[in-house]
Amino acid sequence: MNQFRCALVGAASFDKEHFLAQDFDEIIAVDGGYAALLEAGVAPDFALGDFDSLGYVPKGVPIEKHPSMKDDSDTALAIDWARLHGAGGIAVYGALGGRLDHTLASVAALVNAARSGVCAVAVGEGSAVVVLASGMSLSLPAYEQGTFSVFSACDVSRGVRESGSLYEVDGIDLPNDVTLGLSNEFKGEPVRISVAEGALVVVLPAVPLADIVVA
Repeated sequence: MNQFRCALVGAASFDKEHFLAQDFDEIIAVDGGYAALLEAGVAPDFALGDFDSLGYVPKGVPIEKHPSMKDDSDTALAIDWARLHGAGGIAVYGALGGRLDHTLASVAALVNAARSGVCAVAVGEGSAVVVLASGMSLSLPAYEQGTFSVFSACDVSRGVRESGSLYEVDGIDLPNDVTLGLSNEFKGEPVRISVAEGALVVVLPAVPLADIVVA
């Protein structure tokens, strides 16, 4: 079952096929993501942003308009809006790819969401990004092939565990200035990744959301 019941769609690269294959209870357009949703034939339930990327303010849908001069990205504001309105699991599309600084900002927003107790995943450019905060774990089914990578989003993430993969680790400290977590491999067994303290950025293939279980 897909635990990511709320979808946000932003203005960056939109993996339409992956999005349309999922099932969501609520869909939120984030600025230019409104146009991507209309092109895909999907009517959003809500639209949020400063709408500088879209170029106009949508009509016929509830909106929350923000000034262009603000301290947070539209994606961060949308994640926070969804969290405050009860979303426990959020899938973010249109937030990866394009400008590198925007992608890094989107990952930072995922870190903030995880630390606030929200399960969030970003999908785009053929990848899925999941952030695990202290005490969280990620479980994946058995894949015969493919790679995933794990990086620390803070100075040092402690008690990092990866099991079921080609390279297994059991309770290591993972600093943010090493490449140790790059390119682990699936080997036909269920994989579990967890962190005791800190924040991990896990980069996966764009698998179905139902395969991603965060606890």
